[in-house]
Amino acid sequence: MRQIPPDCDPQHVDWKAFEGEANPQPFDPQRYVNWRFFWDYSGGNVFENMVHPVGFWYKALDLKIPQSVTMAGANYLSPKMQVPDTMNVTMNQPEKISFTWNSMFGNDLYGEGYDLLLGNKGTVMQNESDQVAYWPKGEKVTGEIKEGSGSKGKQPDIVGYSDKTDAHMQNFFDCVRSRKEPICPFEIGYRAAIACQMAIRSYREGRTVRWDEKREEIV
Repeated sequence: MRQIPPDCDPQHVDWKAFEGEANPQPFDPQRYVNWRFFWDYSGGNVFENMVHPVGFWYKALDLKIPQSVTMAGANYLSPKMQVPDTMNVTMNQPEKISFTWNSMFGNDLYGEGYDLLLGNKGTVMQNESDQVAYWPKGEKVTGEIKEGSGSKGKQPDIVGYSDKTDAHMQNFFDCVRSRKEPICPFEIGYRAAIACQMAIRSYREGRTVRWDEKREEIV
């Protein structure tokens, strides 16, 4: 939680501009500084963190929008937050892949964690440093990527756990000049955003939601 500065008041904050198209509320410094806690301005940790591994694997595997999404969770430890602090998301992909993601604030054993792709021919791991390695079926997955562990392939060019904002902004500006497609094109962002919207809608409505491909709507 970010501390509220002493000068965070209506005289120093353009509250109307901050609210934008959100539901109007009386001035609240908590909402302004810790906007991530409130549904009016945020999708919680789904849009803070889940969107990044979703974008990574959607590009790496060329995945489409999920057929259905179920999100379960609650707010167990953070009473000032409207969004959940503990959550599990399961996405059923049309490519016959079950994509799961979970997040919690009550235990840091895995830190930011790492991604595991569990296939019937082996395992792919991406760690917090955006290193990727592959272990064929039958080989022991060590849990961390070191020299000689797994089979390293080409370094991925899309955002994972580490902060590569500057690199992505530079790529975007370069593509504006060259007219080439950026490394994270619109289509990947669109699919990842829809998947996250489906997760939030599932949680808030307490049900599994589905993607109507013909109407391009969440149902």
